[in-house]
Amino acid sequence: MNMRLTLAFLACGLVLGGCVTRPTASVEGGAATVATDEAVVLTFTVVAQNRGETELPLRMVDYTLSVDGNRVFRGRRSAEATLSRKDIQTIEIPVPVKWEDLPQGESSYRLSGEFTYTLPGIFWQAMFDAGLYRPGADFELEGTLDPAALRGG
Repeated sequence: MNMRLTLAFLACGLVLGGCVTRPTASVEGGAATVATDEAVVLTFTVVAQNRGETELPLRMVDYTLSVDGNRVFRGRRSAEATLSRKDIQTIEIPVPVKWEDLPQGESSYRLSGEFTYTLPGIFWQAMFDAGLYRPGADFELEGTLDPAALRGG
């Protein structure tokens, strides 16, 4: 009997959770914010948009930067934000890259990632924390990168 009740509760929760409008994400171009003799920090802005009526606590942002097809950085950070209903939230993500990992000339880059969020309520928070249900929104940005310009000449 307890198993049936648990399954019914889980099914009901999944149906109710499906009523939430999924947020979207995009990325605005990066800028060099810090440069040293060893590395440069590129900062990108992830723009998360919630078109729904439900407030969504953002949890984590996982992201990867590849240059000419080679991964040069993989990061994870706390989103430290809540996506209010019918709102837009920006999240700054730093990407440190060693100069030695960059080609000499202009190259192509790809920043890709995902931010995860929880649905309101203790049930969904517990599902997220247990790794059973982690909704998210993907983002991606492609462009060109010139190490000489990042170094200031």
